[in-house]
Amino acid sequence: MIKQFFAKCKNSGFTLIEITIVIFIILLMTSAAVPWMKTFAESSRLKTTARSIRSLMEYARNSAITERTEYVVMFDSSNGEYWLSLAELLSESSGGTVTDQSRISLSESLSNISNRNTNSNQSDSNQNSEDNQNQTLTARTGGILGIPKQLPKGVEIVQIKSERSSGIKNNLEYVTFYPNSTSDDFEIYLQSESGKTFLISVTKVTGRTSIKELKQEEIEELGLDRQRT
Repeated sequence: MIKQFFAKCKNSGFTLIEITIVIFIILLMTSAAVPWMKTFAESSRLKTTARSIRSLMEYARNSAITERTEYVVMFDSSNGEYWLSLAELLSESSGGTVTDQSRISLSESLSNISNRNTNSNQSDSNQNSEDNQNQTLTARTGGILGIPKQLPKGVEIVQIKSERSSGIKNNLEYVTFYPNSTSDDFEIYLQSESGKTFLISVTKVTGRTSIKELKQEEIEELGLDRQRT
């Protein structure tokens, strides 16, 4: 009887139809899961980017309060970059074009800040205090000042609203954080390839940053669905 049982098991197997059905089910489940996985990955990258920008803004706010110095967070939407800088390192032409010296020569720019009043009639103690402040700036933020962070693939800046917005598409935009814990009113909209959109806003009175995921009707109302590339 035992021999007959093993012989029966040996001769048993799957038919071609059964194998085809199993393969079809696997393909069906895979095809259903792939779009979901892609959307999940896009959403994850978008959310991570929004949180990274918020963290940098909070760092700029805290640094401005602690060091009694105006800090800015810069955005280059055309190249998908953002970074930390000092308000003193910015220059703006009459046409609204902004230049950030932290991207050109940070060490030279910090040196210029340190020596900006050397020709005035300041006392030695005031000058030493200014030099110490500049050393603090270099030590605390020198490692990230002027160093851009790149937006991940599939995430783009589709709109920026600021108090100084010039409307120039490729112009640099920035938000300033002040020593009294206030800031500029500022809004930046991030969007994924699937159209999911996050609003990162800064409140002028408190300088606090918040993140909000927009609903489809809000996206359409703002016209952001037509701005995707």
